[in-house]
Amino acid sequence: MPRIRPVYLVLLVFLSAAVAAHLLGLGEVLSFQTVRDHRDALLAHVDARPIVAAAIFFTVYASIVALSLPAATVLSLLGGFLFGRWAGTALIVGAATCGAVAIFWIASTSLGESLRRKAGPLYHRVARNLQENAFGYLLFLRLVPLFPFFLVNIVPAMFGVRTRTFAITTLLGIMPGSFVYANLGGELASISDPADLISAQTLLAFSLLGLMALLPTIYTQLKRPGRQASAMIVLLAAAIGGAGAVVPTFAVAGPYDKFVETYDSLLGAHVATARRNGIIYHGVDYRAWASDPRHVEARQILLSSDPATGPAGNDRLAYWINAYNFLTIDLIVGSGEQRSIKNLGNLIQTAWQRHKWAIAGREYSLDDIEHGIIRPMGDARIHFAINCAAISCPDLRTEAYRGDRLDEQLDDQVAATLANPSKGLRRETAGVVEVSKVMDWFSEDFSQGDLRVWLTREAGVRLPPDVEIRFLGYDWTLNSR
Repeated sequence: MPRIRPVYLVLLVFLSAAVAAHLLGLGEVLSFQTVRDHRDALLAHVDARPIVAAAIFFTVYASIVALSLPAATVLSLLGGFLFGRWAGTALIVGAATCGAVAIFWIASTSLGESLRRKAGPLYHRVARNLQENAFGYLLFLRLVPLFPFFLVNIVPAMFGVRTRTFAITTLLGIMPGSFVYANLGGELASISDPADLISAQTLLAFSLLGLMALLPTIYTQLKRPGRQASAMIVLLAAAIGGAGAVVPTFAVAGPYDKFVETYDSLLGAHVATARRNGIIYHGVDYRAWASDPRHVEARQILLSSDPATGPAGNDRLAYWINAYNFLTIDLIVGSGEQRSIKNLGNLIQTAWQRHKWAIAGREYSLDDIEHGIIRPMGDARIHFAINCAAISCPDLRTEAYRGDRLDEQLDDQVAATLANPSKGLRRETAGVVEVSKVMDWFSEDFSQGDLRVWLTREAGVRLPPDVEIRFLGYDWTLNSR
């Protein structure tokens, strides 16, 4: 009976643990919402036994990185919240480095060995070049938060990078980002979504820092004919780009009124009342919608329309509300997502930022439409009209919005949402009401943050002057039927 080499036994155990962790949903258990819900209890445990708590945190974080589970961002925030910016940064950097080195070692002794045996001349040229300049390349990949962390842990192992070089570049490269997350951890109570933490300015700063680390290597590469080591960076960038933003194209033009007519018929055919997780909502039959040829027709007409020379006033607002809601459905239909629209984002960008459509040749994301166009029009009722494909979102209407009826339709949306106690407005006691979380996220749009005034004057809700306003939980489950 042939003996199993120890390295393959280690690999088998590691892969089994990773598969088990994913199947058990450990990445989802260590979610942002779970941490927020239990932060007080966690803080009490740290105060009682700080050394034990730090050891547990270190072990869990290193294991999460080694198993490539999607919870490192949440744990980084938690580390800063529980242990402070300096101790938190030290724990995050140490644990992440240990976890990364563990998966690197496994890859280098198994995957890397197999690849090297089957490699041709190109592999050897790339490997030799990378080994000579590994420090600069790896430091660049660590500093610039565009490259998936787990991928940077594995790829260098396939090219024979030394463990010491890998460990040092990982340790140094993740320090800036770890400090940022640990520092932001103190604001854990006020952060709604970890994907909102990385702004364009932060990303640019990290990119420039990474470029500075790469400059000596670039100079060396330009002086010699063999520049194949850069293929690794190009390969990583291509992998990200291939799974990146959706930029649809269009070829068929048509009058916008035809879009409204077609979209209206789709809504009437595929949107109906549903109930899930105790919430009553208007659900979408996404499977039937996807197979309906009217969707392709409506999409082509919308993307070929020119909003810059089109409607104004209420017609313009109706245009962009319809565009936002239709493109949200298009995103779900095109991706085939069945659980939550939030799964279509990544660490850097939310689903609403990541995916773009070209309308009359100009690219728009859902965030561009909502925050750059619709909200600046100054009508708070739009927060009851735009739909984010979740069951707690304001409902889709079974008809399209039209400029000549927009005020009537928006008033009806406000009334219908607030009449739904499962996600609009619920009276707990005589002095307490709970309203949609949307009114918390965008409170400044409602009478400059005075929700009681807006609800009383604009929505016609009778509230006592000393009422306490709280917010309902938000369920991001897909609004499917």
